[in-house]
Amino acid sequence: MRMVWTIALTAAIVLAAAVVLAGCSPRPTRTVSLDGERWIVYEGSQNGMRGLPGFGDADGMLFDMGKEVDPSGAAFGMEEVDFPIDIAWFDGSGAFVSTTSMAPCTTAPCPLYHADQPYRWAVEAPPGAFVDLSAAARLVDVD
Repeated sequence: MRMVWTIALTAAIVLAAAVVLAGCSPRPTRTVSLDGERWIVYEGSQNGMRGLPGFGDADGMLFDMGKEVDPSGAAFGMEEVDFPIDIAWFDGSGAFVSTTSMAPCTTAPCPLYHADQPYRWAVEAPPGAFVDLSAAARLVDVD
């Protein structure tokens, strides 16, 4: 029985080392084109970047709302995120809607961030990632 545990532990260590050395993320990723540039992004979840140390090898995090949503009812917050994030929103056709910078928040209540118009997609990225984004920018889901 001891040999089985030793083999299992060794396999787990080798697998973990392979993931680290390959730069892989345990989070699912997908590819998008943002204003003609290829981005590798994490697939967003309800927790977003909460509890994560940063974007790592990914260019950002993509949130797909499934359909266009009213921005007054769909906001983003920065609770439990220890670093600033920029966010850009895109409508159902992939057209650019708006962008803003979000600051870390350690004391409730934390501010909520809304798009300027209805949107389907949101992309969170490190500060400055959207500085050169034009008003004609488009988001295309490649995957």
